[in-house]
Amino acid sequence: MKFVNTFALMCLAFASSKAMRNIPSRELVKEIKIGWNLGNTLDAHCLDALDYAEDQLASETCWGNVKTTPELFQKLHSLGFNIFRIPTTWTGHFGEGPDYKIDDAWMKRVHEVVDYALNTGSFAILNIHHENWNYAYAENLEPAKEILEAIWKQIAAEFANYDEHLIFEGMNEPRKVGDAVEWTGGDQEGWDFVNELDNLFYNTVRASGGNNAIRHLMLPPYAAGAYGGAPDHFIYPENDDKVIVSIHAYSPYSFALDNGEGAVSTFEDASEIDGTMGEIKKFFISKNVPVILGEFGAMNRHNEDERAKWAEYYIKSAKSIGVPCILWDNGIFEGEGERFAIIDRSQLKIAYPKLVTGLMRGLGEYNYSIPESDIIEIVEEEEPSVTEPTIEPITPPEPITPPEPITPPEPITPPEPITPPEPITPPNQGAVNLVDASYFSCDKQDWQCKSEKSDLCFSQVSKCWGSGKDAETCKKVSDECSKIWN
Repeated sequence: MKFVNTFALMCLAFASSKAMRNIPSRELVKEIKIGWNLGNTLDAHCLDALDYAEDQLASETCWGNVKTTPELFQKLHSLGFNIFRIPTTWTGHFGEGPDYKIDDAWMKRVHEVVDYALNTGSFAILNIHHENWNYAYAENLEPAKEILEAIWKQIAAEFANYDEHLIFEGMNEPRKVGDAVEWTGGDQEGWDFVNELDNLFYNTVRASGGNNAIRHLMLPPYAAGAYGGAPDHFIYPENDDKVIVSIHAYSPYSFALDNGEGAVSTFEDASEIDGTMGEIKKFFISKNVPVILGEFGAMNRHNEDERAKWAEYYIKSAKSIGVPCILWDNGIFEGEGERFAIIDRSQLKIAYPKLVTGLMRGLGEYNYSIPESDIIEIVEEEEPSVTEPTIEPITPPEPITPPEPITPPEPITPPEPITPPEPITPPNQGAVNLVDASYFSCDKQDWQCKSEKSDLCFSQVSKCWGSGKDAETCKKVSDECSKIWN
């Protein structure tokens, strides 16, 4: 991790601003217990299916979740969550350059949802998410800088007078989407790109007035990763104690996120969690750099008892190094995709009380319990009773005398067997078998599908490198993943 000089902070007193405590981020994170992500909601995007010009707000529900209500945050806060991350996609909601004006209706809706979270007395994180203009390639850098600066100027102005409970997060998992190094810690091109945009976000917000001169800001390393070269090449601002590093970690991968052949439903190996926390401690905590784990989770595999064990261990491990965690919830309970929902957003009831209890036990709250009224009742259907029918006995017919047996002809000696030729292995067939064939099932122009499959595939690459397999094998897996975009 490198350090650079930054400009001096602006004056800390603002006559027109809401009172804001001037405390360092390492003190602020001590007030955060555990958090929840409003996933697949304001970050949802259906650019091909929706006419954004006709209805700017339709995207909130286009990935299947209901419209967000204040009661959702109130319920979660009552259950112990005190920070809410609000992933927000701005693509489709802003105009052409050079102003890139954010649509008024969209900004108003984002503002409402932020207020829903803050009005519970909790913290809130607002970010930019799922954008298609900030893929970390050198040729994208200049246009990405132009858009990022314009978008964050407007967001910062909108919330300039909010106090320390509102945190800005510059980007979500910025990376080289579709590249072999997408999920393996990055390369020089990716590191340089992310550091430049992180720095631009930082400077833009700091210069934007109001309380933003001392607002707590979250900066991600490449892909928000704690492994590979990502943390080592991350540039953290110097002489500013109100900056937090944003890390995401779905560990262990095979239990938490893997949807392929390597997926497991039992939590038996905690070494990957230990390794993740060790990297965070080494690169950040040991240097008094605060961290928030902005995304973590373990998807539903009908294994709630195992997820509860995992949750307690994960949170206890993070708490031991002073890192608060924010659970990813995308509103999905079943299906073949990523199933991270914990609360039914229509009924405002918890579907996995043991899992939530495990999270709280990890914090040391061993007497924690969820009221029965806040739990979805799962009623198992009983097998229908069957009355045995009364069957009248059937009189069998008279036996039939079989005909005389037929003498079979002499057996024919078969010819000598023909030895088949050696099978021909199709080119590259061995490499293809290294990854799940379903990753190549997207239609040619279905970019959203390809993006999701690419994420899964390159997570397998990351797991390959982390498992200590030989470099040639991992390179082959990476090469196959890249073909998803062909």
